[in-house]
Amino acid sequence: MKYKCTTAIVFAVLLICLATYFFPALKMESSENRTMATFDMIFHPDEDSVVYHESIVERLDAALSDQFAFREAVVKRYLGLFNSLENRTYDFVRLFKKNPEGQYFLRAIGDYELIEDTGYITAFPPIEPMKKENVEKRVDEIEHLHEMFPELKIYAYYVTQAYDTDWFNDYLGTPAADHYEEITEAAPEYVKTGHLTYTDLTDYMNVHYKTDHHWNHLGADRGYEDVYAMMSDDFGLSPRLAPTEENHSSKTYDYSYLGSYGRALGELYKYGSDDFSFYEYPLPEREGAVIDPETREEIPVAEIGLYEEYRTGEVSKKVGADHYIKMYGTARDAAGTSYDDGDYPFIIRSDAGSGKNLLICSDSYGRAIRDQLASHFDTTVYYDYRVLKKIPIDYMIEKYDIDALLICSNTSMWGSDGFRFIFEEER
Repeated sequence: MKYKCTTAIVFAVLLICLATYFFPALKMESSENRTMATFDMIFHPDEDSVVYHESIVERLDAALSDQFAFREAVVKRYLGLFNSLENRTYDFVRLFKKNPEGQYFLRAIGDYELIEDTGYITAFPPIEPMKKENVEKRVDEIEHLHEMFPELKIYAYYVTQAYDTDWFNDYLGTPAADHYEEITEAAPEYVKTGHLTYTDLTDYMNVHYKTDHHWNHLGADRGYEDVYAMMSDDFGLSPRLAPTEENHSSKTYDYSYLGSYGRALGELYKYGSDDFSFYEYPLPEREGAVIDPETREEIPVAEIGLYEEYRTGEVSKKVGADHYIKMYGTARDAAGTSYDDGDYPFIIRSDAGSGKNLLICSDSYGRAIRDQLASHFDTTVYYDYRVLKKIPIDYMIEKYDIDALLICSNTSMWGSDGFRFIFEEER
């Protein structure tokens, strides 16, 4: 009898769990970091989806993770308990283990890793290389562009993350994948490459946010210096801009910046938020516009980047706001209408350019070096990777008489199949 009762209880629990799938009110809200995985994706997966998993077991887990009612509370307690146990084990092990020179520990926190006891979050270092076919597709596109525009100068800048370094090799028991080397080996000889380098963990922390994957203003300035050095001799660029002022928006106006890693971890992350600051540069007079992807018409804007708003404290102090994306990735017209660079390519026309034109194709790292680089060119088009499929790249190069193409990113522009260039001939 007791077994029948147990079976009935288990069956009832399973029915309740299944029933929650059909009640939207019980599903997780967007603020709970849903991936939007559905049960249909288990047997009919879309390989271009950002939530695609090759394994059917992983797809089932993703679907259950998103659709199980009240999962957030359960998961937080589950992860909190096991993270606590793991961290206690970690602290005990460290009593007897000394780090080799230049090597550091990681410890799990949710889906991410903490670097030692610094409060800095990173993804787990990848051991496998990027998918070769994806890298080859990008190279094929570059070679096609070179055939179409043989005078076009092409540059690739890789924004190195903590997980790209060899600091954790002893911890992992194997070398981390060197994605930058993969890019340099695959890129044609006419592509100039460069990457962000760190001397040690302290150097990394100085130029990087702890709660986010983005570089801070110090890291972006270093990236600008690197890219400038790659291009300067080719175009005889005007002297590199030096910052004239450092604006500490968080300290001045009490902004709390919690990056994407910190927001995803929610209550699991106990190490506080980042300060948000930015550099002022002596930018020349310029005019701005955005491109409507549907009509390809330009829409004049009064400002690109909300520097004035952050300078004067006019931005909302909402906790958890992504100030990096908001400040660098927003343009506004004279009427106050906002345009995001994830939806509209940005155009900057400068009075002090070199007589040459630049096209920047980038993930979100390029936002923070866009304006400095634009000061050295007559026209600069900033082409975020989220809009690559909306306007053909050969159209952009021909329309704006582009002399230099900069691909600036981490692995997104090389290892992902979701951010491909399109060409007019394909439309």
